[in-house]
Amino acid sequence: MIADSKLVTTVHPSPNHSGKRIYPLTRISVHCVVGQCTAASLGEWFADAGLEASSNYGVGYDGSIGQYLPEAYRSWCTSSYDNDNRAITIEVASDTFEPYKVTAAAYQALIRLLVDICRRNGKKKLMWFGEKSRALNYEPKSDELVMTVHRWFANKSCPGDYLYGLHPQIAAEVNKQLGSSTASVPAAAKKTKKMAALKMFYIGEGYEYSPGVVKTVQRILNDVSYKGKDGKPLTVDGIYGVNTDYAVRAFQKKHSLTVDGVVGPATWKPLIGAR
Repeated sequence: MIADSKLVTTVHPSPNHSGKRIYPLTRISVHCVVGQCTAASLGEWFADAGLEASSNYGVGYDGSIGQYLPEAYRSWCTSSYDNDNRAITIEVASDTFEPYKVTAAAYQALIRLLVDICRRNGKKKLMWFGEKSRALNYEPKSDELVMTVHRWFANKSCPGDYLYGLHPQIAAEVNKQLGSSTASVPAAAKKTKKMAALKMFYIGEGYEYSPGVVKTVQRILNDVSYKGKDGKPLTVDGIYGVNTDYAVRAFQKKHSLTVDGVVGPATWKPLIGAR
């Protein structure tokens, strides 16, 4: 197998695949390995036919990049026949415990790989909606890729709260290098100085947040005694994970708002007022 990307440092063909994908490439799915391995050792793992799992690419803790299946092939990665037929899948080495943090080297290698994949496939924008229904119902343009995650298709935490919370930042960094506008602020939001200061961006029907925005939301929710799914005050870490999403939805339910976990204009105003 010849690597599709010049960034690849190791090639380990995996027997675990369904041949060429039957749908055009429209998605990217980033996963966490749950192990601080190298790209080579991950490739050796995927070479086991009995494993019945694979990905197109893997990123090691040291920034190494492996390719295990051609980009045109459907991997066995996200527990979804449909998604794997539409997405290039990337496993990233991570801690073996929550929130499954990845190293700085792995993160930077992931960004480089995503930019390279987009450029070679004629994609100018990487889209992150933050919600399954919005992402799967969106019809991407020919030059767009939509980010999806494993947890949407199976009872798993993958890609872990660390990478999941960084998805808005990942999309923003990739789009910046692609020379694409990450997002545009809706007209109504432009009139709100507080929202502009929070750097809240609008993409299609979904919002994405910088770590600074998430930290602000977490602090406010803590101040007004909304806890995470684990029953504890939120960790102010800038990661929009399961606990933060749970607290936001609890706040929305209490204030008779649309319970969608999105801190948009309708939620932001009462949130600020409750502090």
